[in-house]
Amino acid sequence: MLIKHSHTATQKAMSRFIPTKPAFVHYGDWDDTTRKDPSQKWQERITHDIFDSHKWDTPYSDMQTDDATLLKPDGTHVHGGKASWAAIAELFLPLTSQITIPFYMVVTETEYGWEMIGTANIFGNLPGEPAAGEVKVKDDYGKEWDVKISGGFRFQYRKVDGAKYDGILCQLIQMFTDSGPMVTKMLKRGLLKPGDLGLA
Repeated sequence: MLIKHSHTATQKAMSRFIPTKPAFVHYGDWDDTTRKDPSQKWQERITHDIFDSHKWDTPYSDMQTDDATLLKPDGTHVHGGKASWAAIAELFLPLTSQITIPFYMVVTETEYGWEMIGTANIFGNLPGEPAAGEVKVKDDYGKEWDVKISGGFRFQYRKVDGAKYDGILCQLIQMFTDSGPMVTKMLKRGLLKPGDLGLA
């Protein structure tokens, strides 16, 4: 005998066994809707005003907790707010300018504040002259850039009384980014040598 189960019935059955929680789900760039969420209002400000603006001399304590952790794309763990902020700067130092444009995010409230898992594209320019055959990439708004770095990100935001920006500090950043396009163009421009990557 073939027994058919409706999708709704399956969902109800699963909900009895799997704990769930409310989440804010957004598709696209930050906008007036995301700014209603404290964590994403904070994230947009920090990203554009500090990260994308390459203000690497900004004190880590303005944005991150003392015990913050960075999980880099290569699996390396960097512990401590000061060290993790320096590691982030090192990752994106090759770019002369950049802009971050998210296209999906899921935000949930936690006992310490919020957690966000999302995806974004980072568009950037490189120093030096373009190599023969290089092709520009366009961002969502039509502006041209040298490279497009796509990735997934996980952030944990902690509520901290007295924190400089809206009473929030970041306690965890996990990055899954594809640096291949940037590395390839850096090699072609002579900004990197194969030996720098352990290939020679």
